[in-house]
Order: sequence, then C-alpha cells, then structure tokens
Amino acid sequence: MARAVWWALAVAALAFTAWNAASLTMLDVSMSCSKIAEGSSYQCGDRAIDVLGVWPLVGVGLLLATPPAVAAIAMRKSISWLAVVVLLGLFVVGLLSVTSDSYSELLIFALPIAAVGAIAATFQPAAPRRRTPAEVSYRY
Repeated sequence: MARAVWWALAVAALAFTAWNAASLTMLDVSMSCSKIAEGSSYQCGDRAIDVLGVWPLVGVGLLLATPPAVAAIAMRKSISWLAVVVLLGLFVVGLLSVTSDSYSELLIFALPIAAVGAIAATFQPAAPRRRTPAEVSYRY
C-alpha cells in the first residue's frame, strides 16, 4: 500500500510539472510582470517554456519526483522519512525563490507531496532486518 502511494506521488509530481509546462506564462512566473506588467526581454503573455526553456522545468520535475520514487523503490521506513525531509527542504527552497524569474517557485508543490508522504511513512510497515550469511550459519 505504501509503495503505491509513493509511486502515485512521483507520478503526480511529474503530471504537475507537465501541466505547468503547457499552461504557465511569464506573468505566472515573473514578479516583474505581476508588479509592473513588463519584462526585460519578453512579453508577459509569452509562454514560460518558450522564454525560460524546457530543461529547468525538467529539473524541477525531477526534483519533485525523485524523493517519492526513491522511497517507493527502497521501501524502508527511514528512507521514507528521509524523502519527507527532502521534500520539506524543497518546499523551503521554493518559498525562498518566489521572487526569481524561474520555475523554482513550483517547488512549493513539495509541501502537499511531503504531507501525503508523511502519512504513508507513518503507516508503512517496518521491514524485518535482513540477516547476514554469518548470522544465518551461526547456531544458537
């Protein structure tokens, strides 16, 4: 169950990024457009992907999708909590970069992912500890 939740979070992060690639304009990502309605080398109605490029958006999508994917693959409670902490850190970075003309403000979406991830990590069963071959061959 927890694995499915983590994978769903990774897919949701990628879908969120793809949706923003198709819909964001510079008015949405630029503080200069929202304040004075003019940018330096672009029009505020220009598509953000045309002005900023696709690779920064791909990077943001990977930043949002990687922690849930790693948690889904590892299926360790400690890794799941580490993914939640990383997502909270990405949220803080997104908050601090709201004034920049970039996609990094989309990292704010890491907060709902972290919230659902924390719920998944809480109810994730702890995996039994694997025994080493030396422990297996040792008889009590």
